Amino acid sequence: MDETRSVRITRTDVRQALMWALERDRAALLAHRAAVHSSKSDLTRRRADKALVEQWRARRPDNGQDASPRE
Repeated sequence: MDETRSVRITRTDVRQALMWALERDRAALLAHRAAVHSSKSDLTRRRADKALVEQWRARRPDNGQDASPRE
């Protein structure tokens, strides 16, 4: 049986994803902001954070393998 483990999203991940979205993907930033500000639920915030971090990781040049920027 294959076991899948969730990758824990840290505050640092969220912060880096927000900075990335601020610089490179305004639509992702606005979607995150709308989700977070439309609800006071912690679950909604965690889901919005997770979605943003997943977008950020998928679009990084190293595809999330290393936290250091490559420019």
